[in-house]
Amino acid sequence: MSGFVHKKTGVLARIKKAVSHVVELDYAKFKDVALDEAKFVLVEFFAPWCGHCKSLAPIYAQLSEIFQNDENVVIASYDASDDAKIKAEYPIEGFPTLIAFPAGKGADKIEYDGARSLEDLVAFVNKHAGTQRTTEGILDQNAGRLETLDAIARKYIAASEAQRAKLIAKAKKAAEKVKDTTQVKFAKYYVKVMEKMASASDFASKEAERLSAIVKSGAMSASKLDGFTIRQNVLKVFLGKDAKDAAEEEGKDAAAEEDRPKDEL
Repeated sequence: MSGFVHKKTGVLARIKKAVSHVVELDYAKFKDVALDEAKFVLVEFFAPWCGHCKSLAPIYAQLSEIFQNDENVVIASYDASDDAKIKAEYPIEGFPTLIAFPAGKGADKIEYDGARSLEDLVAFVNKHAGTQRTTEGILDQNAGRLETLDAIARKYIAASEAQRAKLIAKAKKAAEKVKDTTQVKFAKYYVKVMEKMASASDFASKEAERLSAIVKSGAMSASKLDGFTIRQNVLKVFLGKDAKDAAEEEGKDAAAEEDRPKDEL
């Protein structure tokens, strides 16, 4: 994704400056875009002369780039400095004013009153849009994961050959129950990994290494990177390196550090 670096995988940014994907609105476009029930839309109401708006501009451009591949998210702006109509309809008492319009019929608008840092804005969008982006623009370590299939996968890696056959059948049924179209193919990926491991026990580790090498090369589009990231997330479960285990290990390390005698530090 242009302008962002995945620190851990080594994906190189194609350009240093964020490319803005902010959708510019006026009164004629506002209802069609901001009130689209299928999308989460964040609108910055600004004034060209506003100093705080100018300070927010580069951060807002980064925010739009981070979510450019999330089709259900729109980051928009509206020059409301001399627009009496929009001011009469919405609580725009100063600049910039940020208001979110969540997806869903009859969803209430949300006035943003948090800090204007990139971290806070990304967290806000993730919370209300159901996205899972980091400030680097990549998906986080839980993206694409499904609790039911995670549980089956954890049992699978410790199961006998006979038990594994039953768990694959169970995973197939669980995958068939997934209704979210964005999750279906990744639900099936759990099954694929199990079937591959049935004939090659080291499949998960080798596949994880292969995907990691491709990601580090940076030779892919941002949309493909999302798919690779999700597959890497799923593989971590089969390798015993999922987010929950990682968090527990970090806790153990921190506790061990505190218990060490001072003369060993």
